[in-house]
Amino acid sequence: MQSIPTRREFIRRRKQLKLTQKELAVELGLPSDELRKLEKGDQPVRKLHLLALDQLRLEAAIQDSSLVTATMLLNAEQLLESVGYRITRNQ
Repeated sequence: MQSIPTRREFIRRRKQLKLTQKELAVELGLPSDELRKLEKGDQPVRKLHLLALDQLRLEAAIQDSSLVTATMLLNAEQLLESVGYRITRNQ
């Protein structure tokens, strides 16, 4: 069973990116007031929001591989599988 995304998780991931609300809103193409509503809990955080943050984190990791976490890799695999890619692992 998958957990429901929370505003605390959203905020934690934004802070990992070291972005302000305004900077993240620009990166995601969202109005600043919508981002504030997500973080205040006035609007539900959806899995799509967290995946968008993970995409930004992956892009940052291209510049600095120490930023990649196991959770990010798992989320990337799940996203790829959800759109039809099959993940195979060499043993």
